[in-house]
Amino acid sequence: MHRLRATVPQIRMQRYDLACRHNPEVDGVELYVWARSVALALFDDIGHVEIAMRSAMAKEMARTYGLTWYEQDAILDDGTLELIDEAKRRSRVRDLPNDSALIHGKVVASLMLGFWVKLLGRGMYREHGDQRNRRIHDTLIWKAAAHRAFPNVDELARQRVEGVARYVQTLRNRIAHHEHVVWGVPIAGEKDVRGNSVRLSLGAAHENVFVLASFIDRGFASWLRENSAVQSRIDACPIYAGELMLIDEMRA
Repeated sequence: MHRLRATVPQIRMQRYDLACRHNPEVDGVELYVWARSVALALFDDIGHVEIAMRSAMAKEMARTYGLTWYEQDAILDDGTLELIDEAKRRSRVRDLPNDSALIHGKVVASLMLGFWVKLLGRGMYREHGDQRNRRIHDTLIWKAAAHRAFPNVDELARQRVEGVARYVQTLRNRIAHHEHVVWGVPIAGEKDVRGNSVRLSLGAAHENVFVLASFIDRGFASWLRENSAVQSRIDACPIYAGELMLIDEMRA
């Protein structure tokens, strides 16, 4: 364990050492390794949902606008088109055979979760010279196509789906950047009724993954819950869980 500790900044490890102060038999590194195992299990669940969501949304966009829907600036705003251009460069689609289905699959697989969450948003502007036109996603994206990817919510529930998807994206990004999650997941820009910054417990953040999955397919959501390794990892917590923020009752 001492070799791992030597590679982790002291300021990062301090929080784990402090959490172990009432459990002297547990080294902070042990807690650190356990926390990473929880994060990896969470990331696995999110990956299943991310693939399901992007596949369902891309299918419905193609059904409405064709396999080259991602090139149609009449329905996409500048920010969305920039993300698509970046994905096309990363995946080097220009080197692929001239096969619309093949290129479509490659582009879809290269688009990050943030793109699909952005597609669920209100939509922003597309600028052509001195013209600046709003791309209204409620009409062009959600009602025209994307709502069919989420058959278990009302057709008017775009904001609800977007909100849950953004929570999942926040959790995903926090894990991807190796930030702490066992002390909760802060939600940037959100305040509670008392004006305090919103921080979701790990359990609440994980529940949003299942909720998003249920919007797409309830059977898939049930399978995901049954096969998730997250709870078993949480149950293996080496210290008193009250030092962390694993469920809502443990909020400080």
